[in-house]
Amino acid sequence: MVTKRMDWIDTAKGIGIFLVVWGHFYASDTLKIAIYGFHMPLFLFLSGYLYKQKDIRFLAFLRKKSKRLLVPFFLFQTVTFLVVNGLSFLASHKLYESPTALWKHFFYLDGDVGFNTPLWFLVVLFFVEILFYLFMQMRKGQLIVIILFCALAIMFSEQEGMRIFLGFQIVPLSWLFYYFGFKCKAWGLLVHKRWHNWYVLLVMSLIYVLIVFYLNNAQIVGFRSNNIGNLFIFMVGALLGIYTFCILCQKIGKSALWGNFGRHSMIIMGTHYFFLIFYANTWRLITHETIQQVYPVWTSLLLSVFAFCVYFICFRWLEVRHRKNGSFLKSKYK
Repeated sequence: MVTKRMDWIDTAKGIGIFLVVWGHFYASDTLKIAIYGFHMPLFLFLSGYLYKQKDIRFLAFLRKKSKRLLVPFFLFQTVTFLVVNGLSFLASHKLYESPTALWKHFFYLDGDVGFNTPLWFLVVLFFVEILFYLFMQMRKGQLIVIILFCALAIMFSEQEGMRIFLGFQIVPLSWLFYYFGFKCKAWGLLVHKRWHNWYVLLVMSLIYVLIVFYLNNAQIVGFRSNNIGNLFIFMVGALLGIYTFCILCQKIGKSALWGNFGRHSMIIMGTHYFFLIFYANTWRLITHETIQQVYPVWTSLLLSVFAFCVYFICFRWLEVRHRKNGSFLKSKYK
């Protein structure tokens, strides 16, 4: 069932951000191949799916998106740099990186964002949304723009490992996934009941596994650095994974648990790397050894579940507090 807010999208964001975190928490290569094959394109796709063309001037749109995406980016960056460099200074009396590197990473000037790497998504999505707004204002020439973005995506895909100013090397490919999300909504592709059959979903899931593990040579996708393997195969696999995932989330429908995580997905994306600091330092205190990069699937799953339990408690506390404040204000001015 689809509500005005389309609750299944909150569910999709919630499960999607859990997969992001799980992949980052010392997951095995096999798990990363399965998750990374579609997880970041998923959030671009969903953003495009939610796009609504409104009569709003460019400067107003620019302010709106800056407040929604750039302000959180710099907020998370500030907290990250204070925490990481504070811990580094306490441990070794040195900053985490040189002042020059810190300055470049803080403003995303060299294609890297320092320790809290998932923050690249906020900046890239900002430029994607601005470019898509301008695209939608065009009365002619939209096909030429689409072809241009396809050409740029092909060109940058051949430069594996490339990272440039403000992540512009992945803006064209990101824009295409955003565009696919928008067109999927416009064409109603996710509401055709024939695709909601469990047998069809099983077949699509098996084809996705075939693509990411065999046709794309088991590539562990590094989306922000264009380590995606074959561009065409990657895009087909990602779109198939996204489509299958979204239909599964539609079957789940509204979920109080996953919907809560989905509505706070930006907070989770911007803060979950702090759990890596916690895990690494806790492990060092207990074993006097450095934590490994890869652990069995159940270990990484438990680490992810623990983080989400903490998030659940925090979000519930904020929700209860908000309700109490709301009730207090209503009684005060009744």
